[in-house]
Amino acid sequence: MAQSKQEQTSSEATRGIRVISLNGHLIFGAVVLSFVILFSLVGPLFVDKDDSLLGSFAPEQRPFWIKESEKSMIQADDYPHIFGTDLQGRDIFTTLVYAAAQTLQVGTLTGLISLGLGAMMGVLAGFFPGRLDNSIRFFGDILVAIPTIAFLMVFVARMDDPSIWVIALSIAALSWPGAARAIRSQVLSLRERQYIAIARANGEREIEVLFREVLPNILPLLLAQFIGAVNGGIGTAMALEVLGLVPTRRYLSLGLMIFWVQRMGGILRGMWWWWGPPILLIAFIFTGLLFLSSGMNVIVNPRLAGYGAQAKRRTQARLKQFLAARRMAAKTMTPPDETAILEVRNLHVVYETEAGPVKAVNDVSFSIKPGERMGLIGESGSGKTTAAVAMMRLSRPPAFITQGQVFLEGRDLMTISDEELRRMRLKEIAMVPQAAMNALNPVMRIEDQIKDGLVVHTGRMSKTRLDQIVADVLDMVNLPQDIAKAYPHQLSGGMKQRATMAIAVALRPKVIIADEPTSALDVVVQKRVMVTLMQLQKELGAAVMLIGHDIGLMTQFVDTLGVLYAGRLVEWAPVEAILNNAYHPYSRMLIESLPTLTHKKALMGIPGMPPQLLNLPSGCPFVPRCPFAFDRCLEETPAPQSPEPGRRVACHLYPSHSVLPPLPVREINPAVAGD
Repeated sequence: MAQSKQEQTSSEATRGIRVISLNGHLIFGAVVLSFVILFSLVGPLFVDKDDSLLGSFAPEQRPFWIKESEKSMIQADDYPHIFGTDLQGRDIFTTLVYAAAQTLQVGTLTGLISLGLGAMMGVLAGFFPGRLDNSIRFFGDILVAIPTIAFLMVFVARMDDPSIWVIALSIAALSWPGAARAIRSQVLSLRERQYIAIARANGEREIEVLFREVLPNILPLLLAQFIGAVNGGIGTAMALEVLGLVPTRRYLSLGLMIFWVQRMGGILRGMWWWWGPPILLIAFIFTGLLFLSSGMNVIVNPRLAGYGAQAKRRTQARLKQFLAARRMAAKTMTPPDETAILEVRNLHVVYETEAGPVKAVNDVSFSIKPGERMGLIGESGSGKTTAAVAMMRLSRPPAFITQGQVFLEGRDLMTISDEELRRMRLKEIAMVPQAAMNALNPVMRIEDQIKDGLVVHTGRMSKTRLDQIVADVLDMVNLPQDIAKAYPHQLSGGMKQRATMAIAVALRPKVIIADEPTSALDVVVQKRVMVTLMQLQKELGAAVMLIGHDIGLMTQFVDTLGVLYAGRLVEWAPVEAILNNAYHPYSRMLIESLPTLTHKKALMGIPGMPPQLLNLPSGCPFVPRCPFAFDRCLEETPAPQSPEPGRRVACHLYPSHSVLPPLPVREINPAVAGD
């Protein structure tokens, strides 16, 4: 029953999550460009190209919809000219139809040629570093240094009768390095990814790796670059045309129409029906390309969709409402625990997504005493990092805090001003970030990154004093003094992690939040990092909240342990109490998954997967994986309770039980059924 409910929940979650490939900018840009393309494709069916030739009609005929009294005294032709004719007898509407088509052709050809050259050079330079990369970049840098317009003014103007292909090729030959640089950068990043190494380890040839693993991942970037190349091609061609540097015998374009208007004095004479339509059509083309490029950028970088200006404003407005309500209710709330240095009450954090709100942290409460070490453990996606970031009020859109209090020495961090909170960060509460490989600025020396926080909080100090503090904090984290002059890429993973610790403890904070400080480190380095963190905690007398996945490593360090599941704190107690008598089935199953040196036992994994936070199952979120689930678990979400002083648990087995029943090993791990 539990398993079928889990499958139903997964199915509902899958239906709820929509793959967003289109966006408003992309749709609007496509509609605008479609109008121009349709105009250039359908227009020739209703006009005769000969009407755009010199002397086809009497010169300077006004549009037929101009009042008779406003018409020129020149004898009018019987042909109904929509925009009249110019001084050389060309029908302006017919010219507009064919000029729009050729302007689009120039842009498209330029985009295709420029992207073709740029993609080929960028992929080769990025995937095959060395001499080939250096040669391509050197040649590209030379072309970038050439003033494009000045060169084309001389090159194209000397041609007798250039075709569209010649003009497009001339522009593309000078513009491809921009696309090549962007594509090279992306390929350089992709070729270092782990799945590329796995493809090579699986025996794929380099050419197969390139076409199967790399090129599909840069396709959205290629589309965005193509739109940019079309935009640049049209703009460059128009610059030459408006200056009158493109011969006009076989070539019509919107830029040349504007050139003719200038030559004939149409602007000074107020003939707006001569220059208005081509300018309006040009505006449509560039507007469509602009919105199309913006929409493609969202596809290339999906994070842009969730961090738009509208979403940010909406989230900031909600945060202001929450903070205002919290300040209004602060006087009537229960006073903070005077024995705790950090107390979290009923913290809720929601991620706003296109598919609906996701409750990442749901009613989390705990406290940490001065000098105490607390652990926060749970599977990936359980809300550990989200809770830690929210405690420091650093949540960014689309995440926002909907409810809760965070007291630091009695001060509610949810109600103080941004400036007050900024002054408290690092000085009173500091965070050791997750993934030290990416947490350090790659272009700054370690000493400069430590000094930044010192200067921000303490003002300007002498260089000697700053150097002394840097030396002291490096010594505190067991790093040699010469590390101060090193860049992050010169350090090992463990050294980077200890460098982030040095930054966090430089001002001797009272609370340290360490977010998975041992992730991606080997066992020996993990021990060094944890020993360093323990030494820092003892020397500073600070409280520490350690976030992690490894319950075995966690229990060797912490005094109390909080267990998170699906954004909820399902158990919180002293670590010895949890190890000896875990109340929640999830806590017990985490412990039972660890091997022991004292006796042989069957190792058990936790069946199933964590639920989708977007569509949590009704009742207890752990019910699809729990071996003790019963009817009440399917219908009612368990509230946190205290079966005994100093610990809390959210489970329907209590208060009727005092000890968790033995786990049914054969049901949880069928592999041991035949033992």
